[in-house]
Amino acid sequence: MNWFQKWFYRWSFIDLPTIGVGLIILFYYINAQSRAGLETAFVDSIFPNLATELFGVWLSVRIIESVLRTRQKRSQLRSQLVENMNYLVTLIRGIAPHFEQQTIDHLSAELRWFEEMKDYRISGISEKTTSLINDVTKHYAKAAREASKINPLRDEINDLFVFNPELLEDTNMKALHDVYRRQNYTRIIVKRIDSRLRRYTERTGDDVSEKAQAVVGKIEEYSNILKVYVAITLEAEAAVLEARSAVLNREYNF
Repeated sequence: MNWFQKWFYRWSFIDLPTIGVGLIILFYYINAQSRAGLETAFVDSIFPNLATELFGVWLSVRIIESVLRTRQKRSQLRSQLVENMNYLVTLIRGIAPHFEQQTIDHLSAELRWFEEMKDYRISGISEKTTSLINDVTKHYAKAAREASKINPLRDEINDLFVFNPELLEDTNMKALHDVYRRQNYTRIIVKRIDSRLRRYTERTGDDVSEKAQAVVGKIEEYSNILKVYVAITLEAEAAVLEARSAVLNREYNF
């Protein structure tokens, strides 16, 4: 929408009548100057005052409308920021425990779009609130990077079990395999995997095959990535709560 269209839709209903009436008053005042007597003195006093009042009303309407439009725009930006951050929370909660690449890519795409629109969205927001919003995107970007490591590592672990089925003949390894394969709430499954790893190490000691050591090493790596991911998501959700509260604080930001 170009400048003329914006003016026509926003201001023409105010500007055109005001300019029209103002021109009529001006022409009438100029013509009245050629007259003489009391009528001219009356016209000279009335029309300048009327023109001044008309200009004052027009200017007041302009200022009030601009203020209201600005407040409405900033209110919409606040709502959009909050909605964006709530959507990031929804996306990150949908990633675990399956860690589907499509969901991770969706989060990454949403973060890129959020960064592109951020300068526009944070218009009028304080530097402290902007810093909190930056923390949100930083945490979620880190979460997306950690989540993208899960599936490749899972594939490696699964391949080790597929190509070495004899490993599952060991009761302790079978128990570790079962808890690893179980799709459960991420924070709970991490604790269970660590518990099984400790139990496996305690029961087998150092007398394990090279293949079994490779599996245990990969599962330990998998558990460590999950721990980092869980910690980041907890920090990210805390950052969202703080940033969301700051954005909604109108007196503080606007």
